[in-house]
Amino acid sequence: MALAGCSSSGGSSGSSSTDREIMQGFLLPLTGDLGALGTAMRDAGIMASNQVNDADNGITVSTQEEDTQTTVPDAISGANALVNADYPMMVGGATSNIEIGNQVFVPNEMVACSPSNTLPTLRTFEDDGFFFRTTPGDRYQGFAMAQAASEQLDGIETAATTYINDDYGQLLSQWFTDHFEQGFGGSVQQQVVHDPTESSYSSALQTALQDDPDLFVVITYPQSGTQLFRDYYADFDTGRPIMLTDGTKAPTLPDEVGQDMSNAIGTMPAADGPTYDTFVSQYEEEYGNAAAAFTAQTYDASAITLLANAAAGENSGPAVRDQMQNVANPEGTEVTIDNLAEGVEMAANGEEIQYVGASSAVDFDDEGDLRAGTYELWEFDDSESGINRLDLVTVNRDQAIEPGS
Repeated sequence: MALAGCSSSGGSSGSSSTDREIMQGFLLPLTGDLGALGTAMRDAGIMASNQVNDADNGITVSTQEEDTQTTVPDAISGANALVNADYPMMVGGATSNIEIGNQVFVPNEMVACSPSNTLPTLRTFEDDGFFFRTTPGDRYQGFAMAQAASEQLDGIETAATTYINDDYGQLLSQWFTDHFEQGFGGSVQQQVVHDPTESSYSSALQTALQDDPDLFVVITYPQSGTQLFRDYYADFDTGRPIMLTDGTKAPTLPDEVGQDMSNAIGTMPAADGPTYDTFVSQYEEEYGNAAAAFTAQTYDASAITLLANAAAGENSGPAVRDQMQNVANPEGTEVTIDNLAEGVEMAANGEEIQYVGASSAVDFDDEGDLRAGTYELWEFDDSESGINRLDLVTVNRDQAIEPGS
């Protein structure tokens, strides 16, 4: 749905004030299957809030963190806790599920800006303009996966997938299949679901690999992936290449599995924005760790919502919603990680600004999606970060939406 009041770029329609509190909620998986990724994402988002608080310019940020525990019921509970505490906006949720929106943030008019929710059908979700994301949808990733399978690997004509039992897993498996078969002439022999609570994945692996595919595509999360790959390397490894996705880009996964996983490559939305190098440097200085998957996207989601709230001049979900495109899209004075606190002050004073991000330029369309999608191909290695970027792939809308176009 078109975003109400977001048809143009520019200044604030809210009150100008540099003596107020911005209320910033976080709804991320700090424990559970995505806990290894979610805590680093939370840190990146808090880093933006801290920059504003440290500036001592009369604008303060109050934050509240809620742990989804990587489950839908806990995510809904956490979102409700933010609503009950009068938070008008949140960074999150992280996973591809629209139930949180249907039950919480849309009826309660809360802005949600997700750094990692890639569900393709969110473009048609009736969200009243309250949902945004700083990562592209999985229709784009399905193309990037199929292209990598066909052009980066040798002799791949057949594939099988196993996917985690949620919307993210099911739809990404289907979009890879559509692109691989219709666009690149391959054949997907099996698409097999697996449950994240299983103690053994031998049965799912047996079914998926029964036709001896050239490529094994695994769409899962780190906690489930650890046991799945232990089972795979123990009983099913024939040296075939494995394709992973963003959900398993966890540098510690090979150590947890007990294998170097050198036969695996992965795809994920690329963090390759104009200020990415600066973000990586500041994140590592702040936390002593390398920037992990979706940390740049989380920083951007946090920064944009802070700027929109400042431009709105009040802790009101509809008012923040109406400023999201204004502060992110061209035109106005550029705001980056280097001058975020100053940018928040400018927005509060009604000045025209444009946020330029770490993960991308962050240019929203009328559905709250990014206008373009860039993906990285990656592999595990023994470097300090544990991840090596192999290549970058840009996917345009026609390639993503129309398999075989």
